[in-house]
Amino acid sequence: MSEKDFSYLVQDERFINYCLQRNAADVQYWEERLREDPMLAREVAALKPLVQALATASPQQEAQQQWEQLQQRLSASPAVPPRKSRLAAYRWPAAAAVLALLLWGAWWLKRPAVIPVPVTQKNTPQDIPAGGNKATLTLANGARILLDEAANGAVASQGGIQIHKTANGQLVYTLAANNPAADTGYNTIQTPKGGQYQVNLPDGSKVWLNAATTLTFPAAFGPGGRTVTLNGEAYFEVAALPHAQPFTVQVNDLTVGVLGTTFNVMGYSDEKNIRTTLLTGAVRVSRGNTSNVLQPGQQAIGNSLQVQAADTEEAIAWKNGMTVFTNADIHSIMRQIARWYDVEVVYRGDIPQRLFTGKIPRDANVSKVLKILELSNIHFTIEDRKIIVTP
Repeated sequence: MSEKDFSYLVQDERFINYCLQRNAADVQYWEERLREDPMLAREVAALKPLVQALATASPQQEAQQQWEQLQQRLSASPAVPPRKSRLAAYRWPAAAAVLALLLWGAWWLKRPAVIPVPVTQKNTPQDIPAGGNKATLTLANGARILLDEAANGAVASQGGIQIHKTANGQLVYTLAANNPAADTGYNTIQTPKGGQYQVNLPDGSKVWLNAATTLTFPAAFGPGGRTVTLNGEAYFEVAALPHAQPFTVQVNDLTVGVLGTTFNVMGYSDEKNIRTTLLTGAVRVSRGNTSNVLQPGQQAIGNSLQVQAADTEEAIAWKNGMTVFTNADIHSIMRQIARWYDVEVVYRGDIPQRLFTGKIPRDANVSKVLKILELSNIHFTIEDRKIIVTP
């Protein structure tokens, strides 16, 4: 808020409502100005008795007279010597305005209540916390377990398979000792928007699920192979078994086949391309009659399975507790934000086409991410669980 803005606001009754709705940052700004500018401080001191009289006036008529007198003083523009800067012309009204801002509120709270001043929700600063460990497990018999509400420890048992929840957001499948697992059907673990989870499969493979992700898998893998179905994004650490039993991830019509490796698959339905990024080992990515074998540090993209060098740090940043974007457009970034913070994103106006690069801890509130994006000519407003994007 500039000095000129303050001097304008004190000219009419709208300043009353304005005073009631200001935040501490505005007051702190003007207090710092008083400490730094001796001339401004002297002018404040000269006006102080009048404003104090206004703040301490008890009868309403007397207070109104004091307020009118203050307005008259503020309306008079003092002469400014030519050698002073134009900004100095606003110094005296600014001094009066900040005193009025600090002291008028005291009188306003003491006056008889006549008409309440409405304070709308949009005047209250809002923020949205990051997501956390949240998921729902659906067993083969249809039973559903909300993992973020379930107690740590054993949550279910299926045909020789024990399922435990740990304190750090993991779901662990283990085979009972000396008890071969029977066919127990398929289980599904699903993370909501704003959720993530890790599941340790019965073969020892580990899978980290990003937000808004569904993984379907057998409670016990049979001898024919290990096949899971993914919708969303997950990072896999596939356990290598002595008998080289293949591990397959099915994402829509894309198949990722491995033996023992670490890789990330991003296959959200609202993304244009499925991206498979290999960190260690080797995978074969197939779609129809097309297939490519990836080497560590490579990524397969889109229907054509185009292979290119990958930024592996960015690909698995979400799994390592970071939000990272490199030369990303605003729409792809906001899709990530919508999933992790469980928000709706609305675009209004002609949004500038910019590419962004940034890195921020994944547990940060959404406002910290938006501040990075606002370094460009893009602005954000948070309303409940909606983020409005404007030029």
